[in-house]
Amino acid sequence: MADTTVSPILQALTALYTGSNRQTKEQAGQFLEQFQKSQEAWTITHTILSSPSLPIESKLFAAQTLRSKVIYDLHQLPVDGQLQLRSSLITLLGNYAAGPKIVLTQICLALANLSIQLVQWKTALEDVIRACGNDAAAAPVVLEYLKVLPEEASDVKKIPLSEEELKERTRELLENNAMQVLNILIAYVSSANTPKSSHALIFECLNSWLREVPLETIVNSPLLNLVFQALSNDDLFDAATDCVCSMIRETRDLDDESEIISTLHSKVIELRPRIAESKDDPDAFRNYTQIFADAGEVWHMIIARQPRRFKSLVEAIAECAAYDEDLEVIQFTFYFWYLLKQMLVLDRYEDAKRELREVFLGLVDILVNHLHYPYEERNGDLFGNNKEQEEKFRAFRHEMGDVLKDCCAVVGASFALRKAYTKVNDCLQAQNLGENIPWQDIEAPIFSMRAMAREVDLDETHVLPDVMNLLIRLPDHKKIRFAVTLVLGRYTEWTAKHPEYLEAQLTYITNGFYVNDSEIASAAAQSMMHFCRDCGQHLVDYIGQLHDFYEKIAPQIHVDSLYDLTDGVAHLVAAQPLDKVYDSLKMFCAPIVARLYSRANSPADDAGYRKIANEVELLDTFARLVHPHIEPGNVDPCMQFWTEVWPLIDLLLDNHGQSTYVSERCCKFIRTLMYSYRTSFFTLLGPVAEKLVVCFDKLHYGCYLWASGIAVREYGNEYSDQNIQNAVWEFAFRQSISTFKYMSTVNIANIPDVVEDLFRLLSNLITSYPYRFIPSELCKPSVDAARAIFTTENKEPIFTAMDLLHDIFSYGFNTPPVSNIMFNDSGEQYYDANAVPPEIQGIVRQLVLAEGEILTRQVFSGLLYTFPRECVSDGTSVLLVLLKLAGLPNAVQWVSRTLSMLPAGAITQQEKDKYLSAVDVAIQTDDMNRLRRQTMDFIGWYTRRNVTPRSEVRRIGDARDMRFTFAS
Repeated sequence: MADTTVSPILQALTALYTGSNRQTKEQAGQFLEQFQKSQEAWTITHTILSSPSLPIESKLFAAQTLRSKVIYDLHQLPVDGQLQLRSSLITLLGNYAAGPKIVLTQICLALANLSIQLVQWKTALEDVIRACGNDAAAAPVVLEYLKVLPEEASDVKKIPLSEEELKERTRELLENNAMQVLNILIAYVSSANTPKSSHALIFECLNSWLREVPLETIVNSPLLNLVFQALSNDDLFDAATDCVCSMIRETRDLDDESEIISTLHSKVIELRPRIAESKDDPDAFRNYTQIFADAGEVWHMIIARQPRRFKSLVEAIAECAAYDEDLEVIQFTFYFWYLLKQMLVLDRYEDAKRELREVFLGLVDILVNHLHYPYEERNGDLFGNNKEQEEKFRAFRHEMGDVLKDCCAVVGASFALRKAYTKVNDCLQAQNLGENIPWQDIEAPIFSMRAMAREVDLDETHVLPDVMNLLIRLPDHKKIRFAVTLVLGRYTEWTAKHPEYLEAQLTYITNGFYVNDSEIASAAAQSMMHFCRDCGQHLVDYIGQLHDFYEKIAPQIHVDSLYDLTDGVAHLVAAQPLDKVYDSLKMFCAPIVARLYSRANSPADDAGYRKIANEVELLDTFARLVHPHIEPGNVDPCMQFWTEVWPLIDLLLDNHGQSTYVSERCCKFIRTLMYSYRTSFFTLLGPVAEKLVVCFDKLHYGCYLWASGIAVREYGNEYSDQNIQNAVWEFAFRQSISTFKYMSTVNIANIPDVVEDLFRLLSNLITSYPYRFIPSELCKPSVDAARAIFTTENKEPIFTAMDLLHDIFSYGFNTPPVSNIMFNDSGEQYYDANAVPPEIQGIVRQLVLAEGEILTRQVFSGLLYTFPRECVSDGTSVLLVLLKLAGLPNAVQWVSRTLSMLPAGAITQQEKDKYLSAVDVAIQTDDMNRLRRQTMDFIGWYTRRNVTPRSEVRRIGDARDMRFTFAS
């Protein structure tokens, strides 16, 4: 910045925080952002922080800027400048010792980050403490610095040091000073001169250093009692809670008989009376619950081994779980119950299961009580029309359902189920005596029955018969009917083994479709789906009646419920004898086909396209589920029917394929036909393949490439005869060429779905036809397309491009990645586990020599700058196979020239030489695993140092690398 005065900064801050003009505020924000990146910011921030008369907002901005510059821009200062910065920051600490605290914290963060990065500063802690003074009045400054130092050192993503440097720096700053820090904390907390306001900061500081100080030392020091005593002080409560929880977590790897665990366990159990005492103080109760829950989680294995000794802890956690004022607090205990259950179900802990059984039985009652909907309506709604609160409660119920399953595993499902049954039965008896029972008291235990369903044995006969007889005679309240309907759907496997209950349950469920309530209809559809799946053998002879019911109900219910109902009836069709499958399939699908023909020949809008897609989805459901086993040589009745339906799909794509809804749903249907009918689909493969090519050429939707890739994977293999394999190759070749032509006319960053689906198609091709693919016209454009997509930031296409390149380059070595598919002189395919033919290796190696340097640069560019972090591992694999193929000296030269294109100052010559040496040695010794580790370390180190939110360089190379061109 040319203007080095403070005035423009103050004006911009005023405009940003108090201005009303949006454009002015945006301009001010941009100005301040540019200022923060500038060299002058080092000086101007100090000027602002040294001016007593300036407002606190400007000082906070200056301190934040200084912190950011230390993290991201320290390279702007020479070594002597960094040393001057150290001195000035220490001076600023003294200036802001009395506050404001928010400014002091930012200065401490800046100094902490400088302490980490300034590796030659070996006495950082001693210097800071000495500069601030040893008296208790200096406590706020020293403690703030000590608190943030370990926190900043743990944030490895923003520290521009190599892994080795950071490890050594952490040892110097933290490990070597841990005991000194502990003694400082003890001195401060013991001194009457330490400001009371600093006591919470002492515990926060202790919490930051817990991983560095041996826990035994803390437990045997005065700090332990002081921390637990601080739980009685409102001002220190939160900080002390964090400390206690952290100490408990640090015992995770200690032996059962550890004196540390014994001491902490005793201290925690002494807190149990405070659970009841704090029930009127939600914040206090939350903290105590966190302490007990953390103790349970960390010590769950010890609890299982010593249940009597730790039973009081389990009971205390159950007491916390009974709290009904804040359901979020109860969730703190859920993971503990899961962990303890995982131990108690093991045979070796049978004694512990018996010891703790009553606690889990009591937990069942607690959880069922929490499942109740609110009793009072607000504004005509149980949740006061607060949809977020309602969804939160629903999600919480399902989490409690998981804990109920844990209880079932410990006490036995029949005992837990009996508790829920008793609660419902007691409500009914009270109602019969004239008592007004809220529906919530009945619905909650019914919901719990649904949650327990998967834990109940299919041969259970002690409780479930009573439950089933009870459920269908409950009061006809909508919430109760909804809950019962879903419960019946959860126990269909049991009902299949006890068919005497089937008729009454089906009657109850089908009646739910006639209740004017969409939720009940949805529940009925789900349950009917499960009944048809699990009880199909008992319903086979009723398919005619079910068809009449289906046709009557289908137009009346929501499409999602219709999908569930269709899933159910499709299972019933699949259960029919083989000679009846065709007629049954046609009976259900013919009306759908008729409706689609009507729509196919009529104009449609967006709503019409969605209706077409929904109808095709129903056909897809039947095709997915109805595929009986057919002996070789016999006609598949299902494919006989779907062959009759194909002209309809063809017509839909001709007339309405421009809709992505229609195209994608039809392609999904084609995929399902291929998966379900395999070789029986051969009769349709030709016309379907042709349609996929024509439609992509016309519409350029990725779904046609997706379906084409599936056709290659399913039929380009040894299970298809030679004519089919040849036809599939020709079809996929045409599809790929067509896609390359299209991609050369557009910006591929704007069509990520098309690119991703193309790469999947090409990967399937090289897997099925490697020795046709590599010499073909598809190989080089595939590499060019992958190279081009690397310049974008679209994660999924990048992933698939990496897979494709790895597949191609793997054929440059002697050993193929998969069993070789070979062709004889007649063009017939056969498998050979021998080496890749030299001519194929030669083609791949020539391709690497021609494209390798550019590709090396593109992959390195992505790894260092643009690839999503999830892609780094796969990208490194591509880079290594590329360098291995290139060999020496090419690999070292390519990497050297790539690293030379990095921004000035981003990497030293020594660092560059170190990595080049690693490449050289790895290729000479064929130790690519070691080079992988070294490359990943190099990437991590480089990005931490050079790739920050304010980095202006975002790639290696020029814009020409981004283009994809294809000449047929």
